[in-house]
Parts: sequence; structure tokens; C-alpha cells
Amino acid sequence: MANSGASSQPARLRLLGVWYRLGGLMLLVVGAASLLPAPDVGVDDKTGHVLVYVVLAAWFGLLADSRLALLLTGLGLFAYGILLELLQWMTTYRFAEWGDVLANLVGIAIGLLVYFTPLRRILAAVDALLARVFLR
Repeated sequence: MANSGASSQPARLRLLGVWYRLGGLMLLVVGAASLLPAPDVGVDDKTGHVLVYVVLAAWFGLLADSRLALLLTGLGLFAYGILLELLQWMTTYRFAEWGDVLANLVGIAIGLLVYFTPLRRILAAVDALLARVFLR
């Protein structure tokens, strides 16, 4: 019988380190892509910023174990975006723009909303399945 007082929080992720490493890899890819000369990929620059930060915020937001951790995740990603803009300003081939920072912030806000969706339970189920397979 189900416990009626059960928390809506998903079970603690057993592969949390793996999930964070994958997120770290995403941060490295975004950093490299932000600092290398920019090819024209046919996507509006601001749309690209929003989409990238939606993905980053959703990924790390799903790993947050509390609303405080979620807030800190958002602040960390916001700081990361500002850092990348400052580093771009230091290059001769990229441009720092406040519009990019704003687009990042919009993406972060949208992405963090994933925390409040059933995707958290899906991630917990995938984590449990993979942990059973790989942590025998």
C-alpha cells in the first residue's frame, strides 16, 4: 500500500555524479562554442541563447534536490552566461551583448520550470534503471 504521506520528491539519484559530469560536458561545449569564431548556423542569435540556456537550466534543474538548490542553479548559470560574455568581449572576433545576457536569463527561467514537471520522476526512474544495470 502506498504511503499517503509520501513526498512528491523523486528518489535521490544514484548516478548523480554521472548526470553532473554530462552537464559539465555540456557547459564545456557551450563555453567553447561561445568563445570560438561564430559560424552562421541559420538560427537567430538570441533564439540560440534562449534554447541553449533552456537546455542547461532544465538539465541542472532536474538534478536540484530543493528549491534553494534550484535557485542557486539559476544564479550559477546566469553568472556563467555573464562570464562567457565578458570573455567574448576580450576577443577580437566575438561581441559581448547585454541582449545575449537577457536571452540567457529568459532561457534559464524557462528551463528551471522543468523542475516542477513530471520529468523529475522520469529522470529518477531512468536513473534507477541504469543504476541496476551498471551498479551490480
